[in-house]
Amino acid sequence: MKKIAVMVLLLVLAVPVITSGANTRKITCQEYLDKVYGGWLGKISGLTLGVPKEFSEPWPPSDVSYFAEVPDHFADLYSGDDLYFPLLAQVCLRKYGLHPTQEQYLKEWDVRLYTGRIWGANRIALEHYRAGIMPPKTGWPGFNGGHDIDAQIGLDTMGWVAPGMINTAAGMADVGAHLMCWGDGADGAVFVAALLSEAFFTSDLEPLIRKGQSVLPSGSLYTEMVDDILRWHREQQDWRMTRQLLARKYSEEKKLNDIAAVINGGAVLTGLLYGEKNFGRTVIIAMQCRWDSDCNASTAGGILGTMLGASRIEPRWVQIFHDTYENYCLRGLPRWLRISDIARETADIGEKVILENGGAVTGSGENRVFLVPEQNATRLARQEVFTPELVAKNEQEMEAYYKDKLKSATSAWDPQWQMLMASLENPPQVLPAYMGRSKVLKAQPGFAAVILERTLTLAPGKNHYLRVGVAHHPNILNEQTGRPEIGKWMLEVQVDGQKTGEYSVSTQGGLVVWEDPHFDLSAQAGKTVKVRLIGWSNMTDVEFFGASQTTYWSGIELISRDQPEPWR
Repeated sequence: MKKIAVMVLLLVLAVPVITSGANTRKITCQEYLDKVYGGWLGKISGLTLGVPKEFSEPWPPSDVSYFAEVPDHFADLYSGDDLYFPLLAQVCLRKYGLHPTQEQYLKEWDVRLYTGRIWGANRIALEHYRAGIMPPKTGWPGFNGGHDIDAQIGLDTMGWVAPGMINTAAGMADVGAHLMCWGDGADGAVFVAALLSEAFFTSDLEPLIRKGQSVLPSGSLYTEMVDDILRWHREQQDWRMTRQLLARKYSEEKKLNDIAAVINGGAVLTGLLYGEKNFGRTVIIAMQCRWDSDCNASTAGGILGTMLGASRIEPRWVQIFHDTYENYCLRGLPRWLRISDIARETADIGEKVILENGGAVTGSGENRVFLVPEQNATRLARQEVFTPELVAKNEQEMEAYYKDKLKSATSAWDPQWQMLMASLENPPQVLPAYMGRSKVLKAQPGFAAVILERTLTLAPGKNHYLRVGVAHHPNILNEQTGRPEIGKWMLEVQVDGQKTGEYSVSTQGGLVVWEDPHFDLSAQAGKTVKVRLIGWSNMTDVEFFGASQTTYWSGIELISRDQPEPWR
């Protein structure tokens, strides 16, 4: 691999000197670039540290002092969404202007992202968009999780392009956050963008955190968490105690899941406060708090990297990447990118944001000085409260939408079965033939699998078996990695909502063969039951294509016998 020299601006700067006026704040072009570059490098470094520990860091924490394996560049192949989502947001700002619509964001996602390289709320939002559900409904609770971390880790760009303009950063992040999140999930993105915006002009952590908190909606659970972390930091000398208090209140008592923005945001703040502006200590603590360890180290590293600037991050944490980003996961961008070029484009967009918001630029070229209008932080006016009734209502609406969208999917195959859910990335279809069998139903799992449903009346006194003909997709050669992605999926059978069996639809080496697993329904003899066949995606963390998980169905038969099958 051709290594690229680290950006010259690491050598240009000493400690930046930023001045403030009554209504404007000044930052030189070189200072701005250094801090943006530090933000990108900080995110990259924290992510690289945390990836081996994602959802696997033990408690009490492991003894970590540096990278498990020292890289010589950054590659986004493994859990790189903390970087390629901010980069994709930047692509949208460049392509559509400073205020892309939510539909334009998702249009770009659809074009540039690989289905297998997006997870959680982001995956759900994109699946909804492909099915014709438009934002912000794609992020509503019931349609999506709402609480999740996805917005918090993917919209850093909005803070970097709005230096010192905290309301502008918050507003831009809030638009993007509602693609896939809602309520306190969206608050996480707003808070991080606000911290990044203010980090260009604030060098003290607690005032920075308070300033970021001041844009959050009143009554926000995220605001409550920030108050708790700041109080516990004053009361507890050991970060481990603060982490345990965070876990007790928000994980055990409030029952937030491990990917919730609030609890992972608490880990980020714990790293920042107890790291005391030491970069390595900050990202290590954020990672050791557990939960989504790589995301938290990356977010904390991005915030502190912005505050310090690239020139003031300890070199061993950033120079090892040799200013090089290897892009696997965004279509339409070069394979090899300079991180400094990404940062320079961020700053170019930021200059436009400054001017749009009443700022000014003096000087020319590298000697430019940005006069940034000072904004008094204003709380977002929205009030978004999760209730069981709201979630249930939205879930019912979503399920009804997909049921109607897919109502004709099985009509030419077996109209007794109804399809309730599938991905619309590659819409379901009936094939005349597939690998030696005729009239085959083909359907790709979405965020909630492929679901087929039918009501069966099972005669009393009989032994009943459900035969399901299944096969998987042929292998797909991944042009990004040069490796084949082997077709496979998991079949689950449910009777009246209870799991009664499962079967792994896979073969050694991916050779496509038809299989006919039988499922015993004899215990339900004499009853009328609702049977669901669920085709789950079975992707690994290095696969790109949802199509490789496509399900194939050759027919479903109910077999009833007077005597049980002897081999059973």
